[in-house]
Order: sequence, then C-alpha cells, then structure tokens
Amino acid sequence: MKTKEDIKIALQLIFDDINTYLKNVDSSSFKKSKNGKWSIAQNIDHLTLSNSITTIGLRMPVFALNTLYKKPTRNAWNYDEVVWKYQLKLNSGAKAPMPFTPKLSIVPIRSILERNWKNSFKSLLSNLDKWSDSDLDNAFISHPILGVLSVRELMFFTVYHNRHHFETIKK
Repeated sequence: MKTKEDIKIALQLIFDDINTYLKNVDSSSFKKSKNGKWSIAQNIDHLTLSNSITTIGLRMPVFALNTLYKKPTRNAWNYDEVVWKYQLKLNSGAKAPMPFTPKLSIVPIRSILERNWKNSFKSLLSNLDKWSDSDLDNAFISHPILGVLSVRELMFFTVYHNRHHFETIKK
C-alpha cells in the first residue's frame, strides 16, 4: 500500500468487512464484554471516535498542520513500519487516551452506534479525497501514541487500526 488510492481501497475493504460481520452479530453478543476486553459495541464506538478525530485533522489545511507540527527528523515510514511501531507501543503498555475511549457504548443503542460508525467512515473517506498524494507526505499531524506523523503515515495507521479492532471484534 503506497498511494492515496491504495489507502482508500484498503479503508473501504475493512469498512465493508466490518459492516458485513456486524450484520451477523446478535444484540447480546454486540454488547457483551469478554475477559475484561471491550465489547463489539465498545470497539465500534472507539473506531468511530478515532476515525472522527482523524477526519478533523484531514479537514485542516496543510499550512495549519505544518504550523502546529514540524516534520519529524526521520525517514518516512511505510505501512509495515507504522504497524510495527504501533505494535511495539501496544506491547509496552500503550492504551487509548481518554478522548479515544468508548463513551456512547456505556448504554449501547446499536442503531446509533452503527449509524455513527458508518458516518465516521463516510466522512473520513470524503475528506481523504480532498488531499493530493503529495500533500499526504508534506503535512504532519500528532498521533497520541506514535508522535508526529505525516498524514500518509496517519492514514496507514488508520487502515491498520481498523483492521486490528476488527480482529479483536471477531474474537
């Protein structure tokens, strides 16, 4: 995965996979937490929050992002490097910061959670459309666990993050 189009395709595939899976999950399973882990509802709530906050970043102009965040003094990371760095942080105990913890799923109304999830994805994809491939590499944004990333690296993270939580949901 390299181009914006690759990222969009990967995001659409994971979105479709999650939606297909959710259609086959009964309401009690949707709300049920196992072994102290987040329920499916909580995972969907978390992904909705994460995708929505990412979309806020995508709505900002390049010059504004680059005023706030300076280019890292490292080489750009590809998809596999983003995944590896994130897994290292998770294995070191990193957890979702407060703004990213599930809120609506405390009293999970499935229709609201699923509608918000779908809207967050539509908004994410439509705002990604507004970016050029070049700007994805030339704008920078802060990630709460990984630090300052290029917008392309953030989109790599977003693909992986949704896949990661889908694997958790299926378990």
